[in-house]
Amino acid sequence: MGRRGSVLTLFKTLSNQTRLDILMLLRDSCLTASEVAEKLKINPSTAYRYLNQMVKAGILKVLKTPEGDRYDFSSVQVFRMLEAAAELLHENEKEKKISSITSVEESSGSTKLLDMRGQICPVPEITTRKELEKLQPGETLIVMCDYPLSGERITSFSLREGYEVATEQIGPVMKIYIKKPQSL
Repeated sequence: MGRRGSVLTLFKTLSNQTRLDILMLLRDSCLTASEVAEKLKINPSTAYRYLNQMVKAGILKVLKTPEGDRYDFSSVQVFRMLEAAAELLHENEKEKKISSITSVEESSGSTKLLDMRGQICPVPEITTRKELEKLQPGETLIVMCDYPLSGERITSFSLREGYEVATEQIGPVMKIYIKKPQSL
C-alpha cells in the first residue's frame, strides 16, 4: 500500500486547478506563499495550505531564505509528468478539432495559429513553449486562449525569452502574437 498510497496522494494533489496554477508559477522561479497568493489573487492562507500540501506529497521543497520560506520543485520529474499530461490532453483535443495549428503565409514571413481555447493550465503554456521552439526567425505564432492566467504567463515568458509580443483581447479570448526576432 505504501507506494500505491503515495501515487494516489500525488494525483489527488494534482487534481486541483489552483495547485496546478501554483506549479506553473513555480516553473519560472521560487516564490513565497505571499507572492503566490498575490499573483493568483487568492487568500494567503489558502496559498500556504496548498503549498504545504504539495510539500507533504513530495512535489515541492521549502528553501529557507532571509525573506522567508520559498517554494520550489523537489524534482524535475514533476515537470516531465505535467508536460506529458499536457501533451496527452492536447493530442486528445487535436482529434476533436481538424487542426489546432494552421499556417498562413504573410509578406513578412509565415504565421502559425495555435488555438488553445477551452484548455486550462498547464496545457496552453506547455504547448506554446513547444511551438515556439519550432519557430524560425521572422515567423509569428498567434496563440488564442480563454484562460486568463495562461494568457498572462504566455505573454510573460515569451517577453523574458526575447520574443516580440503583442496582445489583443476579444471578449474572453486573448490573442497573443509572438514573433521570433531575426537575432534569437
